[in-house]
Amino acid sequence: MRLGVLDIGSNTGHLLVVDAHGGAAPLPAFSHKQPLRLAEHLDEHGAVTQVGIDALTDFCASAVRVAEDKGCADMLGFATSAVRDAVNSDDVLEHVNRVAGVNLAVLSGEDEARLTFLAVRRWFGWSAGRLAVFDIGGGSLEIAGGSDEAPDVARSLPLGAARLACTTVRRRAS
Repeated sequence: MRLGVLDIGSNTGHLLVVDAHGGAAPLPAFSHKQPLRLAEHLDEHGAVTQVGIDALTDFCASAVRVAEDKGCADMLGFATSAVRDAVNSDDVLEHVNRVAGVNLAVLSGEDEARLTFLAVRRWFGWSAGRLAVFDIGGGSLEIAGGSDEAPDVARSLPLGAARLACTTVRRRAS
């Protein structure tokens, strides 16, 4: 089955088209990325601005067109830190769904850390032994560790590169 996986991060929107079959490794078939810089489109109250909402919605609409063009049977969409932490998260998600027809699921920080750990485990395999995984994104830092398929510990901290840079710029401006 051809599947589109839409990842909305704090910096980038990424659609990865994969050929997925039960019990087999997914094979990447096409990648469509666009810088969104959602972390930079937050107002002083922590809401995604209209400029950010429009950029996200336009990208999601283009991702739907690409997924259809590439023959995807389905598309799974996920949003992470910028949307998760925005005070207007529900409004942003509703707008994207209504205008672009994309239903984005919001990953909790802990789920984001767990999925990152699982991807690293699958990539390196069991022979890698105990793993400590650090994923520095635009809005958050995910930390996970363990020796099995699922991590023993999975945490998310609001220490992403874009978030810290924007905070520094805002402090200097005031």
